[in-house]
Amino acid sequence: GLGDVYKRQLISVTGRYSPLKKRHEFSLKGAHNFMADSHLQTRQVGAGYRFHINSKYSLGASYTEYENKLSSAGKKLFDDQRMLPDADFAIKSSDVFINYNTVYGKFRLTQKQVVYFDHYLALGYGHIDLVAGETQSYNLDTGLSFWVGKHASFRLGVKNEFYRQRKINESKNSQNSMGYLELGYLL
Repeated sequence: GLGDVYKRQLISVTGRYSPLKKRHEFSLKGAHNFMADSHLQTRQVGAGYRFHINSKYSLGASYTEYENKLSSAGKKLFDDQRMLPDADFAIKSSDVFINYNTVYGKFRLTQKQVVYFDHYLALGYGHIDLVAGETQSYNLDTGLSFWVGKHASFRLGVKNEFYRQRKINESKNSQNSMGYLELGYLL
């Protein structure tokens, strides 16, 4: 009857399907650097840990290894002139960070299927091992975390790493802008 129509149109506002307070999250990620030197292609693989203090804040740490190879421009430079690019590329990095969830929301896929998400911002500090040695880094990270069931997470984000790079004749500020996918498990 008419009551069934109203029941189907009722919008429910509830707490989180899977609370985050005092939970541990372990994750694996893959990334691609969109701001690498034009002569290089840089990818990352890494692992991370987060301790969720509550639904808004978490603290974490991550470890990342980089894969660098010559781009088509780098290969052409080497093939034509037997020169390698002057790039102090990253080999591995580690950092600690604080994460803030700005918005919690839900997407309704079907009448009974809902996907929960958070938009997050994170600030971090760490170090990067470069070919020329180790340097400190500052990180800014943003993206969406999707919560699948009570234990799984999926993140889609962009992490910016700011650090100082040494080249043959100069030392300069540098930035990696990594687009990444991260799969996690909540305990």
